Amino acid sequence: MEEFFVIKPKKLDKSWNLSDLLEPNNALDYCEQILDIPEEYIVKATMGSVGLEITVVDVDEDEDWYRQLQRVA
Repeated sequence: MEEFFVIKPKKLDKSWNLSDLLEPNNALDYCEQILDIPEEYIVKATMGSVGLEITVVDVDEDEDWYRQLQRVA
């Protein structure tokens, strides 16, 4: 099952330039490096008008990265 999350700009790591996240590969890198989301669960990661939009699939809700994603989104 797919799940959709949005992280508002003010909650994003300040070490990343928001304009860099407009590039899809950089948004994916942010998800992997900062949010620790394993690549195989990420369907899509893009910077939209409301923030970083992330779609994940087939998630084990007990995973630490998933619980952290729920907190920041």
